Amino acid sequence: MIRKSPGYAVAALYTSGALWNICMGMLQVLVPLYALSLGFSIIKISSLVSLPVLVELVVRFGGSAISDRFGERRVLQICFLLMALSGATLLAADRYIHLALAQALAFCSRSTFWTSIQSLGSQLPGSDLGKKLGRLYAWNSGGGVIGLSVGGAVLALLGFEKAFIVLTAAAIFCVILSLVFPRVEPKPSGRTLWQIMTGIGRFLGYRHIGLGISVSFAAALPSTLGQALYPLYLAFLGYEEQWIGLLVSLRVFGPLVIGLMLGSLITISRQRGIYAFGMAGLGVFLIATGLAEKPLSLAFVIVALGAAGGFMDLLYQVQASEFSKAGDRAVAMASSGLGWILCPLITPMIVGWLAQVHGFQFAFLAAGFFFLLIAAGTRLWHRLLAPGEASPVGH
Repeated sequence: MIRKSPGYAVAALYTSGALWNICMGMLQVLVPLYALSLGFSIIKISSLVSLPVLVELVVRFGGSAISDRFGERRVLQICFLLMALSGATLLAADRYIHLALAQALAFCSRSTFWTSIQSLGSQLPGSDLGKKLGRLYAWNSGGGVIGLSVGGAVLALLGFEKAFIVLTAAAIFCVILSLVFPRVEPKPSGRTLWQIMTGIGRFLGYRHIGLGISVSFAAALPSTLGQALYPLYLAFLGYEEQWIGLLVSLRVFGPLVIGLMLGSLITISRQRGIYAFGMAGLGVFLIATGLAEKPLSLAFVIVALGAAGGFMDLLYQVQASEFSKAGDRAVAMASSGLGWILCPLITPMIVGWLAQVHGFQFAFLAAGFFFLLIAAGTRLWHRLLAPGEASPVGH
C-alpha cells in the first residue's frame, strides 16, 4: 500500500532532483573546458567521460541492490555526498588523474541517483505511471538546463575555482533536503544483499531487458555528447565559454516539455512507435548537428536531439516499472538502464576518434546513419525482444 506523502516531502524530492542535475549540468560544461585549458587532446578529454564509466558499472548494480534492501532515501543521501566529493576534488585538480577521479565520483553519484530517484518516483501516489515519472523527469530536466547554463556563466564571471565551490555547496544542500523525502512502501524483509545481487543476473536474462537497454542507450546519447563532444565542437566553431554553456543547455528543453506535457502518452502499448520515432529522431539530428554552425540552427538541432532522447528516457523507465514489483524496482531500473553506462563508455571514444581523424562533420554523420539503421529495424527488434504482455517479474 502506497502511503500518501506530505506536500513538503514531495517538494523536497523534486527540488533535490533539480539541484543535483544543476550540479551534473555544471560538470558537463566545466570538466571538458577545464581539461581543454590544461592542454588535453580531444581523445584524452573524451576518455574523461568514457573511462570512469567502468567504475559506474559496478556501483550502478551495487547501489540498486542496496536501494532494494534498505530503501531509496539512504542511497540518494550517499549519491549527494558523492557529488559533493567530486566538486571538492575538482578544487585541487591539476592533472589528468585528478580529473579522472572527480569524474569517477560524479559518475558513481549519477548511477545511484537515477536508479533510486526513478524507483522512488514510480512509487509515489497516483495510477498514471507515465505522468508521475514525467513530472519528476521535468524537474530533473529543468535542473539540467539551469546547470548547463549556469556552468558557463559562472565560469565566465568567476573562474573555475569558484564554479567548483558553487557545485559542492549545491550538492551538500541536496543532502539536507533528503532528510525529509517521501516514505513509500517498505522493502520486503528477510532478503540479503547477496540474494538481491544474484537476482540481477535473472533480470538481465529476460529478453525485454535487452530492449530496455537499447532504449536507455539511445536516451543517454544527448547527455553523453553534451559532456564529451558538444563543448569541444562549439569551441572548435569559435564560440565563447558562456555561449557554449547556453547552447549545450538547450538539449534539456525537449525532455523538459515532454516530461511536463507528454508523459502520459508513454505507455507499453505504444512502445514500438515511440522506439522507431526516437531512434530516427536521434539519427536525423545527429546528421544535422555536423551540418549546423550558426547559433539558431545549432540551437534547433540541440533541442530536437534532446527531445528525441527524452522520449526514449521516459520509455525505458515505464518499461522497467511495468515489468517489476516495487521491491525489485531499483534493480529493474538499473538493469534496463544499463545503456546509460554503455553509451558514455563507448560513444565518446568512437565518435571522438572519428572527429579527431576525419573531423566533426564526418563523426556526426556516421553516428546519425547508425541510429537510422537501428530505427529501420524496429519491427524486428520488437518481434525478438518485446514481451507479449505487461506482467511484473522479479524475486
